[in-house]
Amino acid sequence: MSALSLEKKILYSTTFCAYREFRGNKIACRHEFSFKICDLDLCPIALKYFANIVFLPEGITLVVKEPSEDKVAGEWKKIPLEIAPDLDNEKELEDLIRKEANKINKKNMQVLLERLHRIFERYRFLKSKGKELPILQQKEMEIESEEVPEVLEES
Repeated sequence: MSALSLEKKILYSTTFCAYREFRGNKIACRHEFSFKICDLDLCPIALKYFANIVFLPEGITLVVKEPSEDKVAGEWKKIPLEIAPDLDNEKELEDLIRKEANKINKKNMQVLLERLHRIFERYRFLKSKGKELPILQQKEMEIESEEVPEVLEES
């Protein structure tokens, strides 16, 4: 995937984007699926194909945007990323990301895989310090709470 032309970059940065926010000498992006920086080579609005890993209430999620015939802005697909409690499935998740987001540009893929790696590094650090991994712990608790209590028959 090629980068945007200079003309398109100017249009997106001055006219089309409602998510730009100036913070001192930096420009941030407020789009819910962005990398939180204003970089048109990593822009969920400007790019036809885009992907990121985000933290949603239901867990860590790969979001992938692709063009759509029904929606002008494109269609978003959400794919849950299940991190194993022993943190040994980073390679499997990387393969899943490469498969699901295979049409994104090279820069987006590089930043996306780096984000996955940083998440695993952070979780490994927390685990080494004896800290709970909130999302993983929540999933384990949900499994325990789904047990069906025994029903006693009335005589």
